[in-house]
Amino acid sequence: MNIPNMEPRRIQLVYWGYAEGKAGMHIPPHAHSCWQTHFTLSGSCRLRTDEGDFLLHDQDMIFLAPGVRHTLTYPESYLCYSCKFQADLFGLPPVIHSPGSKFTRGVIQTVKTILETSFPSRFFGVPEGTMILPGDHYQLLMEYFLTGVLATFRQARMEQSPVIARIHQLIETQGKPFFSVAEAAEACGCSRNHFSLLVRKETGMSARNYLNCLRLECARKLLLHTDQNIGEIALQLGFSSPFHFSDFFKRMSGVSPLRFRKSGKE
Repeated sequence: MNIPNMEPRRIQLVYWGYAEGKAGMHIPPHAHSCWQTHFTLSGSCRLRTDEGDFLLHDQDMIFLAPGVRHTLTYPESYLCYSCKFQADLFGLPPVIHSPGSKFTRGVIQTVKTILETSFPSRFFGVPEGTMILPGDHYQLLMEYFLTGVLATFRQARMEQSPVIARIHQLIETQGKPFFSVAEAAEACGCSRNHFSLLVRKETGMSARNYLNCLRLECARKLLLHTDQNIGEIALQLGFSSPFHFSDFFKRMSGVSPLRFRKSGKE
């Protein structure tokens, strides 16, 4: 059977609010344990990372992956919507900067509409922002929307990267992910070293980690959307035994395949 295209799973929002910087303010180097995004509403902000320097203006968007150290400097007063979220994302660089455009204006307007129509009004204007609690549900529409925005970035990146697009095309054709870096490199007509460099450049991940993420996402889809047992899934994905597959899945995701299947169908 062919495995469907691997899109990002729905994100889980953990924080939302307004982020404001006053002219001349400087925030020293720091990093977050989750993804963070800024949707710029007004003013400007200089954000410095190891991936590069970015000057954010009105209607710009930026996404920062977990662990990306950055500093913030405000040449003038700055205001943005800010969200932090957990997500299993791959195929995306650690920093995604989208300058102001018709697309970003549409995204920011939609974010504004969702916030104003489905988020509790009592939390607006809270200086420290608002944490999402385990029992909250008002954020679901925003989570699905941001998942779609990230899927759009991912698709655009695939179209711009022949190597990444080729990997996904071959996975669809053969019905399973590549098991080794050497195998994937050969299929793409590259040396192993050149392939690894290209993947690192396009995704910010090592080739091994990237292929493991693809394999994990394939496994998740098979667990949730087919009735195949663990042994059949292990065989389809190229594992030597159900034990090795289960060990890989738990190591990558933190839960066993059976528990993941059960929780996903509850």
